[in-house]
Amino acid sequence: MLLTVKRLGCFLPLSLSLIGTVSPADAACARPYVVLGSPGGANLYAEPGGVGGFLPELVALVGRRSGCSLRVELLPPERLIALAEVAEADILGNVSRGRTIPTDRDFVAAAQLPVEFVVDRRRGIQSPQAVLGASGALVGRMRRGAEPTEVRAFFDALAPENIDQSEDMDTLARKLAAGRIVGFFGTPLYYRHSTESAGLGDNARGWPFKAQPYRIGWSMLHARVAPADRAVSRKTLEALVRSGEVDALLARHAGKGQPAP
Repeated sequence: MLLTVKRLGCFLPLSLSLIGTVSPADAACARPYVVLGSPGGANLYAEPGGVGGFLPELVALVGRRSGCSLRVELLPPERLIALAEVAEADILGNVSRGRTIPTDRDFVAAAQLPVEFVVDRRRGIQSPQAVLGASGALVGRMRRGAEPTEVRAFFDALAPENIDQSEDMDTLARKLAAGRIVGFFGTPLYYRHSTESAGLGDNARGWPFKAQPYRIGWSMLHARVAPADRAVSRKTLEALVRSGEVDALLARHAGKGQPAP
């Protein structure tokens, strides 16, 4: 199996230990596929010589079990969304979805992740509701991030001047560490590592927020991934979920999530 990451126009090897290689003649899928992901928390992050996180390890595991040739490509969020909207993407890795799925792709659920309101514990904020109506309090928001209905309702209750938008989780974490915002919504898989890289360490505190969990998994676009290959990938990923291996990966990277539906 070939697993690489493309960043700034060049391919770099991932720093993962892979078992064996699948030749094109032996591959279970008709061709190699690219799994797209954006930097974010412990799910996917750049590191010297490649990338690390939950997504690259899950891709490697799916590739080994299915016999398909897969590689991870790291893209900014806006670029990833633009490619998906014009059907120029193969697989979107660990995207967050609601209960509706576009008809141009298959979505395979991997896990459900709890929603938390992330704060710097040194500021003494005890709940998300504590910032509602607080004078001058800025709450961070991902510009095009997936949000459960309850999170959208929270932002609807805020005045526009109390919302500070960012492009990615790393930026939200840096703003929190600098005291520019009082908190932001996320889930451990998507904020851990970002908060650590921002220097928050154990001072990052996630308060539980009553909302539908983030439902993450792989979206495989019909225009790019053959039906038989979608079936192989679905079967492999669902088997990994049932066996508890996806849950074990989640626990290692970001704590235990909720089982996929």
